[in-house]
Amino acid sequence: MIQRALCVVLVLLAACGGGAASRTPKVTPTVSSEQAVEQFMKAVADSNLVKMAGLWGSARGSALETGQPVDYQRRIVVIQAYLRGATARVTSADPAGAGVDHRLVNVELRRDQCVKVVPFETAKAPSGNWIITSVDLAAAGTPGRACSPESAAQ
Repeated sequence: MIQRALCVVLVLLAACGGGAASRTPKVTPTVSSEQAVEQFMKAVADSNLVKMAGLWGSARGSALETGQPVDYQRRIVVIQAYLRGATARVTSADPAGAGVDHRLVNVELRRDQCVKVVPFETAKAPSGNWIITSVDLAAAGTPGRACSPESAAQ
């Protein structure tokens, strides 16, 4: 009887899977806007959509934490489609007009002969981490389309 009860308890514990903490992946804290963008681009390269959602959102926090916007998962997939397949390098970071808690980070994307500079807007969340709040996807070029001759040297 005791063995049966013990088996039931073990099965129930295994089914619980460790609680809520294991369902929300840990995102490395970001101490600068540049670090947030670098981690985001690494997550893009790794196709780690969950980590991307943990680094993208609004000044209120990451999309992963807040669940906002409601369609954030779809947006993360679109962002990843535009940015994947490129090597990325942060080229500059400047205040973004709204004070010290907002910065504009420019990223150079290279695909074959194409070089594009893509602006990322970042903000400091209440947690103290930096979050990407906007990516100018138009500046990244069309996914899967060859670089036009006039933009090859941009």
